[in-house]
Amino acid sequence: MDGEHLAVLADAVKIQQRKEDLERAIGRSARKAHKSFGFYVEIMSELRELAKSRKADLDEAAKSLLADNEHGGNEGDQ
Repeated sequence: MDGEHLAVLADAVKIQQRKEDLERAIGRSARKAHKSFGFYVEIMSELRELAKSRKADLDEAAKSLLADNEHGGNEGDQ
């Protein structure tokens, strides 16, 4: 996942409200960053693929990806 996608994802995790789907928070974060619907779809596609490969839900996959990136890992890069 590239830097712009990661930035929106990190913001979404940060602003996600209790009991809110991450998908909705990503949409809000993308709109806040003035990104297109296509940009949102790209993030969601990449995140769903990652979640499927790790056998995790979207929240776990997102947090894992952000932690990997924070520690210099590139496992989630595509």
